[in-house]
Amino acid sequence: MLLTYAVNVPWMDDNDAFPDFLGRFIEAKNSGEKAWLLFKPNNEHRIVYAKLMNLLHYTLTGTLNMRTLTIFSNITLLGILWLFWRVIKEQGLALIYFLPIPFLLLHPQYYLTSIWTITGFQYQPVIFFGLMGIYFLSKKTNISFFGAIILVFFDSFTMSNGLFYWIVGMVILALQGEYKRLGIWSVLTLATFKLYFYQFDNQANDQGFQYFFKHPHESFFGFFTHLGGSFDFQTLSPILTRSIVPTIAGFILVSISIWWLFFRVFEGKGKFSIPAFWVKIQSRFNSESSNYVILGAFLFLVINALVIAILRPRFGYFVMIVGNYKIYPATFLVVAYLMVLTRWLRFTKNQRYFQWILAGSILFNVASYIKFLPEVHERRKDLLVRIFNQEHNQIGLGPYVGSDFDRYVQTGLGRLVPKGIYQFPTNTVFKKSEKEILSNFAENQIINVSISTINNEIFIANDTLTTGFGLDDGSYLILKSAQRTYLIYDKKFFHNIGKSGFSVKIPEKYLIPDTYHIGIFWVKGDKRKIYKTNQTVEVNY
Repeated sequence: MLLTYAVNVPWMDDNDAFPDFLGRFIEAKNSGEKAWLLFKPNNEHRIVYAKLMNLLHYTLTGTLNMRTLTIFSNITLLGILWLFWRVIKEQGLALIYFLPIPFLLLHPQYYLTSIWTITGFQYQPVIFFGLMGIYFLSKKTNISFFGAIILVFFDSFTMSNGLFYWIVGMVILALQGEYKRLGIWSVLTLATFKLYFYQFDNQANDQGFQYFFKHPHESFFGFFTHLGGSFDFQTLSPILTRSIVPTIAGFILVSISIWWLFFRVFEGKGKFSIPAFWVKIQSRFNSESSNYVILGAFLFLVINALVIAILRPRFGYFVMIVGNYKIYPATFLVVAYLMVLTRWLRFTKNQRYFQWILAGSILFNVASYIKFLPEVHERRKDLLVRIFNQEHNQIGLGPYVGSDFDRYVQTGLGRLVPKGIYQFPTNTVFKKSEKEILSNFAENQIINVSISTINNEIFIANDTLTTGFGLDDGSYLILKSAQRTYLIYDKKFFHNIGKSGFSVKIPEKYLIPDTYHIGIFWVKGDKRKIYKTNQTVEVNY
């Protein structure tokens, strides 16, 4: 999937961490300015890892290639898989029990992480580096303790929620009875938080808390909706309907986690006491150190879910299950499986239960590909259309025409493109047909379209052109004025792919106001045609 769908396109937030950062870093006059660029916040995060990988790629190749970086960003997924494999191996379990994990974790539900460069260098690494730090902590040696400090500190500057692993580490060191190390860890926790939030703008978080106090019920349910987000298959339904199954799944997965944490802890006669309870909990985890990896992943994901549920509903409840967050519920699903495995499945003689779990994980993976791969397929076309427009019209990578972000993107690319550091994609169907797209329409290929305005939005439609399922197949709108030529593609949903016709909405504030002649760039397999419509549309804001 990565090799097919990763493209050399800096989309939206990519522009901050990659073209703009790299251009500024190259032009920086001294090491102090370079250090400031490396550590300065980008939106709500410090993303040092992403910037370092950007610099490493530039040092090795002399270029900025978003496709290569996107593919490389997924290497930490393999690290997460390796850590879960270590849990199974260190507990002496048959390696067949590892089989459900790749099916539960490796799928396109979180494609807005796996094939979006900026999120790929944040969401997946923040899980891996922190969890690797917890794995080091579980070994209880001086060297591993030092390694855990380095990893968690680095993780804190990979993405802001990497800070949560400091809290996780405090819990684990307390359970280990390592109180001297806990003291050192606590001091470093305070120092890291202080350093991280130095000259940091917290206005967005303040707004999140204000919304939370007015709508606490959204945060309560949002916590479970987020953790059960792997079961979000009704993405086109209204948010209330869409969130029902993930919320129920979240309740079930959290219940499994509570059961795993306190399994048999309350058994036995006698009066309950906190010291005795604490001793039982400590013995539970210290008897098998790899359980700390499971506990660490659980605590991180729960704290992360709480923060998302409190601070993010102000953007809309859909954010609880937005695509680029779905690596978290996917990991939580694996953690729940490991909990069931280590507390129950390993002790049962009836292998039918495991067979059902394995079959379920395979069906889950297949369903995820069936549902979400078409979205990945369509996103690639949309991004390549946008980068074509950016090259020819200086717009397309997210901003509105004339906005501050528009100028920011143009300036960032303007530092790199003239020097050849960033090159617009060349091996695309649009580049191969570039001359024909930019030329005047031929008179021998005429087709009719309908033009309608609904709620001030302009739609252009046709019901006769057919397209297939190919990588580039589609009907792409050409809007041509005396000075400019735009391509526009409206992504299709799964149930519409391959059907005759199209309906394209002209994006708001995407085009320079003008009167545009309408054409169609039609692609089906190896066939490519450009149609003229003899119709025009006026764009005005």
